[in-house]
Parts: sequence; C-alpha cells; structure tokens
Amino acid sequence: MDKSRFENEYASFWIEAGIVYFVYKPNSVVSLEAARKIVEDRIKFQKQQDFPIYCDIRGMKSADKEARNYLAKEGSSYARAVAVVVDSPMSKIIGNIYLGLNKPITPSRLFTDEKDAVEYLKQFATQYT
Repeated sequence: MDKSRFENEYASFWIEAGIVYFVYKPNSVVSLEAARKIVEDRIKFQKQQDFPIYCDIRGMKSADKEARNYLAKEGSSYARAVAVVVDSPMSKIIGNIYLGLNKPITPSRLFTDEKDAVEYLKQFATQYT
C-alpha cells in the first residue's frame, strides 16, 4: 500500500504540499459509527500531526446529526483549518448545516471552487518533507 495515500470504505486521503486532502466516496452515508472510523483513520494517517484539511463532501449522500456533531468537534482534532468543498444543492445543504449548526471548533469555510479552497488552506500549511 502506498503510504502517501489511504482509503477506507468512506473516503480517500493523501497529503500534498502540507495539506491533507480528504475526499468522500460517491454516495457515502455517514452515521456516527462511520464518522468515528473516518476521524480515527485520518488522525492515524496524519500521524497525529496538525494539518489544514481539504474536505471534499461532493460524494457524501447524507450525514446524520450525531455524525455531523462528532465531525465538528472530535473531527477537528489535528486540523488547523478545514475547507469544505461542495457542488450540488445537497452537498451545499450538508456543508451549511455543518458550518452553521454544528459549529466546528477550527476555522472552517465552504467552497464551490477547488482552487479557492486550496488557496485558503495554504495560509495554514507547513511544508513537510
């Protein structure tokens, strides 16, 4: 397995230019149990180091309230900042609920443009070798 990339049943992640890219797989349904697995795998992958997180939720079909709460709080562990990337009306709704109601504890913003999301995260990135 390539150590610079990790995949579980919900998402793929990799590190590029000091940013963790986290992309949900198509039609992902995120329950509290799934959220716990996602966060646990991401933190292990990051080796418990802080990174800005590019979180592409365009593949997410749904996330229940408990999962969103978990991702907003515990999911912010080892995250300097989070850029949530959306496109469809459904992903925008999920993203806005997450940011507005669940109130993540790290700086977090919603983006429809991937380049804007990366630019936002660059200010939080540290180059890792």
